[in-house]
Amino acid sequence: MKPALKHFFDSMGAYFGRPGEESLEQLYAEHPGWDAQRGRVAVYGDFVRGHVRGVLEKIFPLVRGAVGPEAWSALVEGYTLTRPARHHELNHLAESFPAFVADAAASRGLAAFVPALARFEWTDFAVFASEERAPERVERLTANPTLAVLEHPFQLCAYVRTKGARAEPEAGEELALLWRHPELLVTYYVEATPSALLVLKMAVEGLAVPEVAAATGMPEAELRGAVERYSRDGLVLAPGGGHG
Repeated sequence: MKPALKHFFDSMGAYFGRPGEESLEQLYAEHPGWDAQRGRVAVYGDFVRGHVRGVLEKIFPLVRGAVGPEAWSALVEGYTLTRPARHHELNHLAESFPAFVADAAASRGLAAFVPALARFEWTDFAVFASEERAPERVERLTANPTLAVLEHPFQLCAYVRTKGARAEPEAGEELALLWRHPELLVTYYVEATPSALLVLKMAVEGLAVPEVAAATGMPEAELRGAVERYSRDGLVLAPGGGHG
């Protein structure tokens, strides 16, 4: 890219990050002779900043509710200064927001769980939008290819189920499993219970119910029930359970 063109795009990015007449004046000062109508440029800047805010509000509603309106506006403004409006797909404008929240949490006085919650909400969306596709048929028990695993020191699954009705999630280490249901095409999530992890282990290692029952002492009927339950939920894909 030619230096002059790069300078233009860099200065335009800075303008997107800072609303207001002063920012607009600075943009024009950096490019003498540029004759674009200022009213249109101002509208365009507001349009881009509005896209960033709208995407963040859509993907992170629980973070927004947890921090309150003033802190949320400050987060959005601070994040906009990092110039996220570069990706061609609008939802990806929010991809770096959890990392920004994590870096800003201490200086902005955010509750300790907020960075983990932002990561959870982004993962929820990323799993939903994943380009991975579950096969229509499998020969053996198979882990859902959209599966994502998060570890955090809060009970976020319960908190998210209540849509943030509690003031804060309970403290406590949690391993959360998130995946897209192959038929309903929505994100499911659960705490990684021993039964869920056992069924996943069976899928990953190609283990059969009788040998796992013999090795663990778990009744075969109980183990088959767990496999069937997590197959219905789409955590694992079972032979004969096509969804095409």
